[in-house]
Amino acid sequence: MLYMKKQTHDWSTRTITTPEGEKITFFDNKLHNWNGPAIKYPRSTKKKDEYYLYGFECDKETWLEFRRDRNGVTPDKNPQVQSRF
Repeated sequence: MLYMKKQTHDWSTRTITTPEGEKITFFDNKLHNWNGPAIKYPRSTKKKDEYYLYGFECDKETWLEFRRDRNGVTPDKNPQVQSRF
C-alpha cells in the first residue's frame, strides 16, 4: 500500500548571493520579493534589476502597483464601507 508523503511548505524568504555578486530572493522556491527586486545585479554589470512576484516576472511599474494594493485598510476601519447590522 502506498502512502502519500505529507507536503510541507517552506514559507520563509531566502536570499542567496552568487559568486558574480547577484542577489537572488526566493519565497516558497519561487522568485519573489515584496521589498525590492528579486534579482539584484551589481552596478558593475550594468544590468537592470528584475522584479518577480510568486515566480512571474513583471516590470517595476507593475510591481509597484501590486505592492501598493498589498496593504489596505480593514473593512471595519474603512470609512467607505457602509454596513450596518
